[in-house]
Amino acid sequence: MSLPKLNEHLKFTLEIPSTGQRIRYRPYLVKEEKVLLQAFESNDMKAAVSAMADTLNACIDEKENIRVETLSTFDVEYMFLQLRAKSVGETSTIVISCKECETHNPYEIDLSSVEVNVDKKKDNIVDITDTIKVELKYPSYDLLYETNFDDEADTAIDTLVSAISVIHHGDNRYECSKATVEEVKEFVLSMTSAQLKEVSEYLSDIPSVSHLAKFKCTKCGTENELLLKGLSDFF
Repeated sequence: MSLPKLNEHLKFTLEIPSTGQRIRYRPYLVKEEKVLLQAFESNDMKAAVSAMADTLNACIDEKENIRVETLSTFDVEYMFLQLRAKSVGETSTIVISCKECETHNPYEIDLSSVEVNVDKKKDNIVDITDTIKVELKYPSYDLLYETNFDDEADTAIDTLVSAISVIHHGDNRYECSKATVEEVKEFVLSMTSAQLKEVSEYLSDIPSVSHLAKFKCTKCGTENELLLKGLSDFF
C-alpha cells in the first residue's frame, strides 16, 4: 500500500513584478527548507543565491516555463518572499534600533504587504556619443552567480555589462546576447568617466522589495519610520 503524498495539489499564485505575468507555485518542503537553511547559515553569498534560485525553480509549476535565473534580481527577491510566506508563515520578526535611543525593538512584518514598484515608463536608452547609444535592462539574477562580492569596482562593472542589452551605432544594431561577455566589458571599459556615470544612473534606482516600518520605541516612546529595502532587511 502506497502512502499518501502531502501538498501535491496545494498551489498559490503571484505576479512577477517586471512582467505582470501571473504564475502558480507550491510551498517549499522540509527537504528544500533544509538546503536553504544550510546555505544561509554558511554565510556564503553564492551558496545562498544558488539555493534561492533552485528552490524557486522547484516550486514554480513547470507548466509556467519559467527559468528563475533569467528574471531580474528584484523579481526573484519578491518571489522568494512570497514563497517563504506560504511555506513558513505570513510574518517575519526582525529587530530595529530606535533612531533616538538606539534601543532594539522587535518589529513584525506582514510579508504580504511587501511591494516592488517598477517604473515601466522609464527611459532605458542612453546616448553615449552623437552616433552611439545603448539600450539598458535591469540585470538578471544569474549575474549574482559570477559576482565577486569582495570587490565593489568589479561588481559595478559586471552589473553594467549585464544591463546593456543593445548597442546602436548609427543605423547598426548590435544585440549583446550575441556578443561575448568580454566584448561587452571591453565596450564598457572604453567609456570615459562621464559616459560611464550617465549610463550608470539607470541602475542607481533598481527596484527592490520594500516596506515602510513604523513603530513606537518600547523604551523612549519615539515614533520611528524606517524604509526596509532589499531581501536582507526582512530577516
